[in-house]
Amino acid sequence: MKNNLDMLLNTIFDAPVWVQEVIYLDIKQKLKEQLASVTMPDTNGVIYPVYIPELTFKGKKELETHDNNLDFNIYKYLAAAAQNLRVIDITLNNFWTLEESSRYLAECIKREFIKAPADLVLSASIFYLAGEIRIGEYVKRLNKINVEELDNVLRQQKQHNQEHPEERLKAGEIMISMGYVANKDIDKILYTKEEAKKRFILSNLQKSAQQPAAISQHSVDYETKIKELTALNQKLAAENNLLKDKLRAIFNIQNKNKQ
Repeated sequence: MKNNLDMLLNTIFDAPVWVQEVIYLDIKQKLKEQLASVTMPDTNGVIYPVYIPELTFKGKKELETHDNNLDFNIYKYLAAAAQNLRVIDITLNNFWTLEESSRYLAECIKREFIKAPADLVLSASIFYLAGEIRIGEYVKRLNKINVEELDNVLRQQKQHNQEHPEERLKAGEIMISMGYVANKDIDKILYTKEEAKKRFILSNLQKSAQQPAAISQHSVDYETKIKELTALNQKLAAENNLLKDKLRAIFNIQNKNKQ
């Protein structure tokens, strides 16, 4: 199911066109401002959140048998992939961050439960956001530096940090200082990483969606309570009548004895 994202989109799509136009322009302007100094990595037209993970035969078998007794979230990911859901749908439906979702996807790919993406940039993004590879390896997989240049970066970083422990540098800073990548390239990569840590929950929409169910449940509980109280009242009335009959019988016996 794609309820979480669909809930948001349907709310927008159900609005009048003139409202949709304003929403579109506002989002466009917001993105322009947010990404003014940040250009996202070239994905060759493939956007990671809309990628559809594909189960392997091994993955289907594991989903059925749970032979490896893995983290429950892995099986949730496999079950979602079996429904041909996109990464964004899987992530939002489980209230995960993209970073958390990427960790489960990376684990599934490593275990060959899900096919590795053919697109190298997409694959690199998954493993980078999952924390499986560091920024140097990520930049190499984006074809911005080669193996020799990455080795140079790591060597320079190690040497600098040993000589200046109070002024430790990160790999990204070394790559910039060596002229391998531009500052904006590192900014965009770090920006992507930070954004992936954010959780997106459609709280207001979910409350609205859950409200009718809550009211309905409340009504059911109220009706049940009324029935229970009615039955109890009838029971007490019957017991009261029985008690009255017994008292009358006692009084009748006493009156006869007096006579």
